[in-house]
This record gives sequence, structure tokens and C-alpha cells, in this order.
Amino acid sequence: MTLGRWLAAGCLLAAGCAPAQPVRFRQRTATTTAVVTRVVDGDTLIVRGRGRVRLIGVDAPETWRRHDCFGAEATRALRRLTPPGRAVRVAGDVRPRDRYGRRLFYVWTSRGVFVNAALVRAGFARALPVPPDTARAGVLRDAEETARRGHAGMWRPAPAGCAPRQ
Repeated sequence: MTLGRWLAAGCLLAAGCAPAQPVRFRQRTATTTAVVTRVVDGDTLIVRGRGRVRLIGVDAPETWRRHDCFGAEATRALRRLTPPGRAVRVAGDVRPRDRYGRRLFYVWTSRGVFVNAALVRAGFARALPVPPDTARAGVLRDAEETARRGHAGMWRPAPAGCAPRQ
């Protein structure tokens, strides 16, 4: 996929629209189908039969204990990509769970949009590789670089009262 398509998709997602041509990332590992029951925040879902799922390799601004700038926007972006009741494809990496007991997954929409990367590319999450779960860290780093260069989401000037992300 060309850089122009990545940028266009990120800009459309940041604006609240779904891209006309879904941004796809080739799935190299076996995936299974799951149904989203609830979006908790910008990087956590509840998935039927699997419980609380944390997206691998991304970190979205918080909305629970503290309310970070762009946290609500990150949650809305994940809800647009994975609305409750919608089927998604999930794949793990090395570890099945994080230290909090959440399942760790990469997630794709039914149309093949790589959700983890779409959130990062739109500036609603940052790449956070946590070894040993780094199979797609390069894709997520590239997505963050695109968001930073394009001043998308959290990488644009912070609104009044918000501290900018580092």
C-alpha cells in the first residue's frame, strides 16, 4: 500500500469517516472470528467468549482513572471500527494474556482493516511494542510515524487545558 493511501485513510478515520477503500494489512497468522460486545476504551474491548481483550502493541490515552487528552476520541474511534455486535478477526502473538489477565490480540474488521494500526495511524493511540509480543511492531511504528508527520489525532496541537503527548 502506498504512503498516500495510508495518509488518506488516517485522515478519514481521524475525521470520523470510514475510508472508501479499507486499509488492509495482510494477516500472516491464523485468525479466528469473535464478536465484540463492548468497547471499554481506546485499546480494550469485551469480546464474546474471550472476555476483556487488550489490543497488542498500542497504547491509547486513558479514560478511566485519569482522563487524558484524546481519550474519549480514541474510544469513539475504536467503537467506530469495532461496534458492539460486529464480528472481527483476532490473532494472538506470543503471550495469551497480559499481567492484568486480559487476552492479547491483534484485531481486524470483517473487511480486513487492521484495527491496531488504524488507531495508531489516525493518532488515537501510540505504538507500544512490549516484548515478546512484537510480530507487528514495525507496522505499528510506521503507522505512528505517519500520524506524527501528518499531525493526526494526539499529534496535532493540544487543545487548551491538555498537555501534549511526548
